[in-house]
Parts: sequence; structure tokens; C-alpha cells
Amino acid sequence: MPVNEADLKKNNRMETILIVEHSYMMRLFLINYLSKNFDVNAVETPTEALEYLEKNLRPAAILSNFHSNASREREGFQQMIATLEQNNIPLIVLTDQDKSDQRIEALKLGAKDTMSKPFNPVEMQLRLMTAMGFKQKDKMKRVA
Repeated sequence: MPVNEADLKKNNRMETILIVEHSYMMRLFLINYLSKNFDVNAVETPTEALEYLEKNLRPAAILSNFHSNASREREGFQQMIATLEQNNIPLIVLTDQDKSDQRIEALKLGAKDTMSKPFNPVEMQLRLMTAMGFKQKDKMKRVA
């Protein structure tokens, strides 16, 4: 079922999603999948996401991979989450294969929702739409 484009449009444009993903192939997949229903931008790191947020219009939501304490981007990840909380932008974090400790930590840091990789792309899109506040009846129009 296609997503109702009238419900996704705001001021005659589709809602913007920012993807923060270090894997080129995953970024490409997410861009291709989500661009059916959203205006999609993508960056590689949380630091680049912070630069994007300073320069561009505010996205409706951010989809980001998880950055552990061992990651060089951990500080940027935490700063990005703080900025999103201040601006009321929902964050969904994609974690490594079924790592409940990462999902718990992401939620404690302020993520609106989490999903483990690999994930079902239909579920991921529905979680994004829920995080953005779309009503249940408006969700399932174009997700597959």
C-alpha cells in the first residue's frame, strides 16, 4: 500500500529524513527505499549531521546507526542526540545484530526508538512515521 502523499507533505513538500550511516551500502539502500515517500538526505557521521542541522532546514526525523563508547564519533553522536532533543526531532537508532545493550543505551541517551540490523524495511518506515506523529490510519499507503 502506498503512503498517502498528502499526509506526508508539509507546505507542499514531502517530509525530510536525515540518514546518519557509516556504511555506504546501507546509506544507499536507505536513500533508495525511503525516497519513495520522503525527501531524503544522508551523511556518514554524527559530526556531519550536526553540520547539516546548522546549515539546513530541520528534518522531520533522523535515522542513525549506533556509535559505541569505542567509536571515534561517540562524542558527535551524543552531541547530535542532545541537539535533536532540544529541537524535538525524533531519532531512530539502528543497532548491530540484536544487541539489546546498544538498544537500551540508545534509548537512555534519548533515541525515540531503536531497531536491530538486519531489519524489515517496512517496519523501519512505519517506526519512522510513528516517531513523526503520523496517525495509524495514514501510515500504510506506500511502504513496500
